[in-house]
Amino acid sequence: MPKIAILEYFDAQTRPRLQQLVGPEQELLFCASNDDRDRIAILPQAEYALVRAVKMPAAFLDHAPSLRMIHQWGTGTDGIPIAQARARGITIARSPGVNAPSVADLTVALMLAALRRVVTGDRLIRDGGWAEPNLYEIGRDLTGRVVGLVGYGAIAQQVEKRLRGFECEVLHNRASGGAGSIPFEDLIRRSEVISLHAPSTPQTRGLINARVLAAMRPGAVLINTARGDLIDEAALVAALHSGQLAAAGLDAFDPEPLRPDAPIRQAPNTVLSAHSGGRTRDNFARIVQHWSGNISRHASGGVIDPAYLVT
Repeated sequence: MPKIAILEYFDAQTRPRLQQLVGPEQELLFCASNDDRDRIAILPQAEYALVRAVKMPAAFLDHAPSLRMIHQWGTGTDGIPIAQARARGITIARSPGVNAPSVADLTVALMLAALRRVVTGDRLIRDGGWAEPNLYEIGRDLTGRVVGLVGYGAIAQQVEKRLRGFECEVLHNRASGGAGSIPFEDLIRRSEVISLHAPSTPQTRGLINARVLAAMRPGAVLINTARGDLIDEAALVAALHSGQLAAAGLDAFDPEPLRPDAPIRQAPNTVLSAHSGGRTRDNFARIVQHWSGNISRHASGGVIDPAYLVT
């Protein structure tokens, strides 16, 4: 029976559902917290490891003598020590595109919430007030906006599909180019809403910096459901306070969890989400069954679809 170390804390209510989804043929090992010591404690007996949002340091490999494969819960593998794992003959796998519908839904929700100032309005009413007095001036429709997608993988393509219903003009930039891709600088200059869907790489970290923010259309809206380190947070906060950016909808931060004193918590017209793009009941079942299936195939000597392997 494969033993799988779940290298992120899940509460007592979630654990039984996880075990039910993978079935009795796999044993899940849960950590007591997200503290490194608790995560390391479940590795010595594990043959497989599952990484979600909390990164796996390379030093963890020294405590996992039986590890055969590390599987990413989702697409981005920046939280896995790939080079060090490969050097030990450990297979790396992921679940590209499986969570795309759920993340795309949240992306559009953040666009709507930011443009329509939903969070600000909710807070006013709960504090005993009513509508913002200048809402006719600062509220914006999503319908008809020019939306730029930075990155054009499965999630971005699902976002584009949804935006067709809002009659948006959708632009995209893809590092590898391809049909329809426009230069990054052109996208930044033309877009009213900019949505980030790029992976975290040495080339993309800090991509949205003070220079790029200044080049955006005044009053643009920035959405990030990708990785927190794509954005220079200090520059973003400054752009929000100055009004260069009208709003931001963020589901990813660097570091995570977001620090209690992080300045972005106090920035105006921000909609903040705790890296929850894939956190729905529907997606939970889809993605657990996907990585569980890959682990079952690997454990039985079967073949994993090459599209799911990191080579």
